[in-house]
Amino acid sequence: MEFKESRSYLNLQTALENELRSNALYALYRKRSDQEVLLQISNVFETISRNSQFIAERLRRILNDGDTSTYQNLLDAANTESFVANNLYNEFSRIALEEGYNDLASLFNGIANIKLNHYSTLFTYAENMENNELFCKDIDNLWICIGCGNIISGICAPALCPICEYPQGYYKINGCI
Repeated sequence: MEFKESRSYLNLQTALENELRSNALYALYRKRSDQEVLLQISNVFETISRNSQFIAERLRRILNDGDTSTYQNLLDAANTESFVANNLYNEFSRIALEEGYNDLASLFNGIANIKLNHYSTLFTYAENMENNELFCKDIDNLWICIGCGNIISGICAPALCPICEYPQGYYKINGCI
């Protein structure tokens, strides 16, 4: 039997989904306990959330036969955001309208628009990586170091920030996410 056709593979997928959901949920719980200034409880939620993240990373490596590259992750995330926006939230909105829940329909449409913006951002970064344009462009730009805030004009971000000496990976075009 092929591993990807086994129940064990499906169980790994379910376990990964559970750990990802737990990680996100406990992060929300932590935020609430922070707001209520219940720091001991906040720390418990933070620890359990981090535990779920580490477990999820391990399960994902098993499912993907190792780690995936940032480029692969960008494409996966872009495709997910596009699918969710164009299918899931649009369908949720249609159903809400049919049932007379106009406020929910608007909410779902708004979320779909956010997801489409995420798709555009993620896909642009993937294209920039593929075309080796993440840190160099055809025209001058203002590059900002997200470490110290230094701003430099040029076609390419510097290899090292002249102020904090952090590497080029800390630079982004000023005004971009």
